Amino acid sequence: MLEPAPMRKKRRWPWVVLAIIALLLVSKHFLLDTAAAAGSEYSIDVDALHRAATASGPLPQGIEVEKVGEFAFPQTLVVAGDGFHMHPMVLLSHRVMWPDHSIVIDTAMSPEAAKKLPGSKMDVAAFGRVQVAMRKASAIVFTHEHVDHVGGVASAPDFAAIAKKVRMTTEQWNGPSLERGDFPPGALASLDPLSYQGLYALAPGVVLQKAPGHSVGSQLLYVELASGVRFLFVGDIAWSSENITRQIGRPGLATLLMKEDRPAVAAQLRAFARLPADVHVIVAHDPIALEKDLEAGLYRRGFSGLE
Repeated sequence: MLEPAPMRKKRRWPWVVLAIIALLLVSKHFLLDTAAAAGSEYSIDVDALHRAATASGPLPQGIEVEKVGEFAFPQTLVVAGDGFHMHPMVLLSHRVMWPDHSIVIDTAMSPEAAKKLPGSKMDVAAFGRVQVAMRKASAIVFTHEHVDHVGGVASAPDFAAIAKKVRMTTEQWNGPSLERGDFPPGALASLDPLSYQGLYALAPGVVLQKAPGHSVGSQLLYVELASGVRFLFVGDIAWSSENITRQIGRPGLATLLMKEDRPAVAAQLRAFARLPADVHVIVAHDPIALEKDLEAGLYRRGFSGLE
């Protein structure tokens, strides 16, 4: 005798619930708890970077950093599987200094644009100093083309005054993640994108190397000072120094939202972990690493000499 239909439905419910729970656990595992495995090897030839940096001209004397703002993401979006407490992050701009000129690396974003970031708190005065530093700089260069790195240029009060200084690469200029609507009409068309292969010496002591993955226009910036101190600015390939020291990147959900090449980013994180100990890897959004670097005297807090 067949069971009544209501009884059969009641017996199905536990299995339906179990199936939903299993699906949620699998989704959590792949979307929040698991970082990507590395793809093919990513090579960083530090000796070649050193040769390119020291081939001609005086090396820079120092580096300054301006903390323009802060925000926070859930920890598990920063380091896969690390829980849901909020992870503090910072918005930075760096300035490479010679006695008579400077280069700005990344320009953060305007206070207005930063409102889209969770928990954002902006230092309006610091952002103003970045704007002045851009006008005084000999060049403005970016680790990649996301708005929290190019936004200072996009919101410049007088874009024409800085356009010739902006060294946005062809990949960054053409990148699908470049928010073109943030720039004044015609501003991007006025730029002369930088194209290069291999390594590119932007200035004595400053060398670029392509590192697509986090975005199509991601690149490394190697900086070597006259004192011999060496830096590698890696932008958002890592959001925390723990991505490098623990070799755990962002989870699938974060990389899907940003359309990252996950294996490429994982390979780059592995390459960073193999660098010589005297190459200081600078992660763009890590407040703990920022304070440690400042305490170690690696660079100076705040942009100076802007009067």
